[in-house]
Amino acid sequence: MYEMPQKNPFKKSFFDLKELVDCIQENLLCPATIEDTNHRLHAYSSHEDDTDSARIGTIISQRVPEKVINRLWKEGVIPKLLQTDCALRIPHIEDIGLRDRVAIAIRKNNETLGYIWVVEDQKKLNGAQLELLQDAAVAATPLMAKLYQNRKRKEENYQDFLWQLLTGQYKSLEEIHNKFYDLNLKMPERFTVLAFRFEQDITRKMEEQISYLITTSQKITNHFLVVMDEELILIASPHPSQPDEKAFDDFISFFVSEMANRFSIQGVRGSAGTGYQDFDKAQTSYQEALKVLKMKERFPEELENIQHFRQLGVFRYLDLIQKDQRTRRYEHPAIAKLEAYDALHKSNLLQTLEVFIQQDSNMNDAAKKLFVHTNTLHYRIKRISEIGGIRLTNIHEKIGIYLDLKARKMDEK
Repeated sequence: MYEMPQKNPFKKSFFDLKELVDCIQENLLCPATIEDTNHRLHAYSSHEDDTDSARIGTIISQRVPEKVINRLWKEGVIPKLLQTDCALRIPHIEDIGLRDRVAIAIRKNNETLGYIWVVEDQKKLNGAQLELLQDAAVAATPLMAKLYQNRKRKEENYQDFLWQLLTGQYKSLEEIHNKFYDLNLKMPERFTVLAFRFEQDITRKMEEQISYLITTSQKITNHFLVVMDEELILIASPHPSQPDEKAFDDFISFFVSEMANRFSIQGVRGSAGTGYQDFDKAQTSYQEALKVLKMKERFPEELENIQHFRQLGVFRYLDLIQKDQRTRRYEHPAIAKLEAYDALHKSNLLQTLEVFIQQDSNMNDAAKKLFVHTNTLHYRIKRISEIGGIRLTNIHEKIGIYLDLKARKMDEK
């Protein structure tokens, strides 16, 4: 008796991703999920009560948990998925609650649009079923491409709005509120502007890597993102799991290190402005973030671990002092005397003074920094006081000369 060949259930058009994911479960007899490239969940099938915690966490939060993503990168799973069109088998990883999986990338030409993940049971998928999963990935491509295009159009509208906020184009808070409403955006209670500077112009591929890290880190809630040449700007709030501004410091450190570790992009510098409630302060927060980057560039050693505007301290006022010095052609008399003495005697008393104040007048720390004995430093400090006519026990005098030294360095640079 002639037997009709079995039809491939994925060689057809699907209405949406939910219909597709249900078809995957029906034909492979395994729970399945479909995610975008940032591991946001777009569709999932039903599962038995004994499913693993990684799947439950993904469904509850509508994205893959951060610890799972980080581990999949560490194990080399995601890099392999990005490089192959075939289904990839992932053995269970018990400590993150991940049972045996099979995953495949959804791809259009050379661009990855998302992933299909299937949870295997004791009976593993056979060769024919793995081929069906490849067909399912092909069927998912037009659906994911449509989502991608919709997201891209939204981002273009958001970018215009963001630049208007950052450049102070809105005359009132009411205008800003109306624009949020028009774009169907929820206005956060509080926000901060973050700025990152790269050593080269940011390419489209780098933008995707940036978006991936921001979305998957789950350290901040990002509201807007814009790229201009070598600069990345975000308007963000702390993630609900990290409700204070320390979240931004943690995110900046994470972002810089992960761009280097995962994508081999070195030399990224990051900063954060002050947090505000009203969006007419977006321009202020942005300028504060830029000021941190500017000062870090000019004083890399002093500000190595500084990321937030609030941490700049006296460096916030250096440009004002520099401007005043230029206008009045002023130079601190002690600086002039010490500089003249150093030139005549080939000494370095001016540098010693700067390091001493920078180390909070701690003799031991300053001596280590200068590679001299503390007795030598004691002698130098005594000579500095005599030659410069300054009292280093007076906090006001000491800070004044320190600021003048730094403002002078800004002019030199």
